[in-house]
Amino acid sequence: MPKKNAVDGIKKSDAPLNGALKFFVGGCLAEIYLLMVRKYYVNGDVNQMLSWDAAMPALIGAGAAVLLLGAVLAAVWRKDTGWRRTLAWSVICVGAFFSVGNWLIRAVYPTAVTLLSVAVAAGTLLGVFWCLYARDCFFAMTILGTGLFASWVCRHGMSSVFWKMYVIGGAVVYLALLAGAALVGRRAECGDGTVGALRILPKGGDATVLFVSCGLSAAATVVSAFSAAAAYYAMWALGIVIFILAVFYTVKEL
Repeated sequence: MPKKNAVDGIKKSDAPLNGALKFFVGGCLAEIYLLMVRKYYVNGDVNQMLSWDAAMPALIGAGAAVLLLGAVLAAVWRKDTGWRRTLAWSVICVGAFFSVGNWLIRAVYPTAVTLLSVAVAAGTLLGVFWCLYARDCFFAMTILGTGLFASWVCRHGMSSVFWKMYVIGGAVVYLALLAGAALVGRRAECGDGTVGALRILPKGGDATVLFVSCGLSAAATVVSAFSAAAAYYAMWALGIVIFILAVFYTVKEL
C-alpha cells in the first residue's frame, strides 16, 4: 500500500509538467501549420496560392466537423476527469483552430496569419503558466497580454477610417471587462481565493497583482486610443511588466 501511494504521488507531481508539455507540443504543431500557410498561401507562387485558397473551404468544414465531434465527446464524458476529458478538449481545440483559424486567414488575408501566429504563441505560454504556476499568475498574465494586444489594435486601427469606430467600441468593451475582472479579484480576495468553484488566488492571498494588471492594461488601452506613439511605448511597458512578472513567479516557484 505505501508503494502504491508513492507511485500515485509521483504521478500527481508529474501532472503539471505533463500538462505544460501538451500545451507546448500543441502550440508548436499549430505554429508549424501557420508557417506552411505563410510559405505557400501568402508568399507562394500563383499556383500554390490558388491551391490553398481552393482547399480552404474544405479545411474550414472539416474543422467545424471536428469541433462538433469534440463538443459531443465533452458532453458525453463531462463527468470523466481522466484521459477522456483531455481527449475531448483536445479535439475541440483542433477543430476550433482549423475552422475559425482558416476562416480568419481567408477573410482577413494576409494579416490574420501574423495575428494567429502571435495568438498561438501567447496561448501556448499562458497554457504553460496555467499548468506550472499559481492561478493568480495565469490571470495576471492573461490580463496584461490582452492589454498589450488591445494597445496594438488601437495603434494600428485608430488611424483607419473604416476600423476606427470598431476599435473604439472594442476598447470600451475591453475596459468594461477589465472592471469586471477587478471585481472578480475583489470577490476572490474576500472568499479566500475562490469565486464559486474557481480558484483565482492562493489561499489567504490578496488581489493586488490582479488590480495592478487591470490598472496597467486599462491605462495602456486609453493612451493607445489617443496616440500611436504612446501606444508604442505602452506596448513596451506592458511587455517589460510581463517579463518581470514571469521572472518573479519563476523564482517564487523554485
